[in-house]
Amino acid sequence: MKSGRTFGYLILGFFVIAISVYGFNRLRQRPWIPKNMPLSSIKQLSHNEIMSDKDVEFILSQRSIGDKAQVLYETDGAVRQREVQLVAFYSQAPFLIIYLIIGLTCFTIGIAVIILRPDDLMAQIFFLTVVAFSSTTIINQGFSFLREGWISYFPGVLYFLLIPMAPALLLHFILILTKRDMKWSLIFIYVPAFLFASALIFLFLYSVLHSSIAHFRFYQTVYYLFRFYLVLYVIISVFMLVSGFRKASMTEERAQIKWILFGIFVGVGPFILLYQLPQLFRSAPLISDEFSNVFFIFLPLAFAFAIIRFRLMDIELIINRSLVYSILTIFTVSVYLFSVRFLHELVSRLVNIQEAVVAAFAALAAAAVFHPARRKIQHFVDKSFFRVSYDYRESIRSFNDKAHQMADKDHLVEYFAAKMDQTLPLESLGILVYSAQGSKKTAIVMKDGGKKLEQLSTEVFDRIQISAKRRAVRMEEGIDFSNELILADADLEVVISLPFKFMTLKGFMLLGRKRSGERYSLDDLDLLLSLADGLALNLERITLQEEVYLERAEKQKLDELSRMKTEFIATVSHELRTPMSSIHGLSEMLQDGRIKDKAKKEELLGVMADECSRLTRFVHNILDIGKIEQNVKTYSFSKEEIQPLVEEVIALFHGKLIKEGIVLHKGLPEKAITLKIDRDAIKQALTNLLDNAIKYSTDEREISVRLIGNKDEIEIQIQDKGIGISAEDQKKIFDDFFRSPEAIRKSPMGVGLGLRVVKYVMEAHRGEVRIRSQLGKGSTVSLVFPKL
Repeated sequence: MKSGRTFGYLILGFFVIAISVYGFNRLRQRPWIPKNMPLSSIKQLSHNEIMSDKDVEFILSQRSIGDKAQVLYETDGAVRQREVQLVAFYSQAPFLIIYLIIGLTCFTIGIAVIILRPDDLMAQIFFLTVVAFSSTTIINQGFSFLREGWISYFPGVLYFLLIPMAPALLLHFILILTKRDMKWSLIFIYVPAFLFASALIFLFLYSVLHSSIAHFRFYQTVYYLFRFYLVLYVIISVFMLVSGFRKASMTEERAQIKWILFGIFVGVGPFILLYQLPQLFRSAPLISDEFSNVFFIFLPLAFAFAIIRFRLMDIELIINRSLVYSILTIFTVSVYLFSVRFLHELVSRLVNIQEAVVAAFAALAAAAVFHPARRKIQHFVDKSFFRVSYDYRESIRSFNDKAHQMADKDHLVEYFAAKMDQTLPLESLGILVYSAQGSKKTAIVMKDGGKKLEQLSTEVFDRIQISAKRRAVRMEEGIDFSNELILADADLEVVISLPFKFMTLKGFMLLGRKRSGERYSLDDLDLLLSLADGLALNLERITLQEEVYLERAEKQKLDELSRMKTEFIATVSHELRTPMSSIHGLSEMLQDGRIKDKAKKEELLGVMADECSRLTRFVHNILDIGKIEQNVKTYSFSKEEIQPLVEEVIALFHGKLIKEGIVLHKGLPEKAITLKIDRDAIKQALTNLLDNAIKYSTDEREISVRLIGNKDEIEIQIQDKGIGISAEDQKKIFDDFFRSPEAIRKSPMGVGLGLRVVKYVMEAHRGEVRIRSQLGKGSTVSLVFPKL
């Protein structure tokens, strides 16, 4: 049954191509007006009024090269009559052969597909699509040389049957490729195609059999509508491919669609955009019909690349190098002929030059690039089409070169997986590396590739270089098959140990099935062992580097801690000594009775009180930081009104504000605001912030304290117009012992713990500290609480 269906498709294909080749031979005998007579000047041809260039084409389709024809034409404002001898339309036979090359190349690909996958619906539609495409490309047009009687009409009938069918079949193929529901789609796809085919065939035969130029002109109207149909189907095809590309989950599916999109854009794009679309808008095409068809060579090549490299329809093609080289050689020749035509069309518009001169220059250019191009083509074929013949040395060299520059284990393993996917595509690839010290195992790298590696017992593989299923490999020498049940349970084919030299490091490559479905060959395993050596060596190198970096970082941390300890002791000693010395000196002055003035005594007592407050805040901050570092700081939360608490903190600084000449603005709402807080902790946080605002005030000595109730949060805001904080320092101000250079210059006293305590207090209240500041223009610090 399979062979019968395949044979039927092949007979149909060869029959269509045979008629097409006959039509191609007729195309070579197509007559035309001499080139020295512009078509636009012709008014009558053989006593038929000429309304368009297509009228000339129809009239001459029933004549032969060398026939005489009466031409009525206009020149210099006068109408003249002249008898001309018809010449060959295609003066360059090599260029005409491009049509045949494109069609036969595409047909050859279709034959390979239908033979290998005769029962696959996608393969069948693909074959019919390429047959339709090949035939219409070879025939090129329906109205060619029709003087040999009824048999010469067959290529035209076939052309007008298949040219509407080609876009319909292409769309049908794309629907299958992108896995669309086709329950009703096929009716909407093929009904317009059959209608256009029937109309075009009828008008073609009627106009030819009756030599009716009127019916030919009606045919032109129908063909104009057909252009809309053609453009619409191409747009729908592109839309379906783009939509399918977005939905595709497999890399190979996306690659297939990308190559088919490339073929449509490059192969059909110029034909649609530069030839068909301008005519839809009643304009002259931007390129000639013949020139637009040259791009069709890219369509079968793109489809071939999708089939051969990315296994479209899961076909494993068995194609030897000579066949692929032949196809690419044909492509190279076609590019040469394309260049000749392109240069001629371009240059002939600028200067008057003979085609032979252009061909000579193109031949010289082709000869100049042939030798390097040949090597590039060979390299391209080996690399792209024959994935089984790996370039092992190049793969290993490129991996080792790049791996040696990496300093991160995860990046190294990701690059290794990418290199494996490029060189030997697998359904799954796992990498497991762990440190074994006694009975304790610590995972260092775990790339599971879809497998649950943590559930896999690796002890059985410790002393085995290669473990595999017997059916997964093509050889038995040097391979252990004793763990097939374990591999089957883990859905693995092969396990390769990573050859670490460190006794504490152990690791494995866990390999699934090859995407090609083939078993692992000796070359495959040699490649895997070589890559495993490189992976293990670089993992060991990175591990050593990390240990060195860790030791260096620990030493730097110890040095930094020692420096900070020394600096902390010195700062604390200074912070304690200064207020205590001030208190001691003032108390002696008051005790000795040297101060008689009552106002002066009150002032000195106020100074002593300020120093005691500063000392108390400092000690509280030190004690709190100690508790924070030891994680023993506790809070006692209760519902509290916020306004009285803010007023209390402001009252603590009343004397200092007057002494410093600072004006404080309050913005507290009359309506009571209640929060669940630790009263003492929030009081300490506000005290620290207000103390900073006073300490770092400059010439504009104003401070604002506001309580703001928003929809979802409560904000206590303290704003000053002091020295401000730079953007860079704002990232560090909550670090222990950090003080900006500007802060140290303004007020040398301080250890840099106040804001750290504030941040910790707010985190305990599930709030946050927000800072808006600009260097030299002041700061706004807000304590933000979530509402109850």
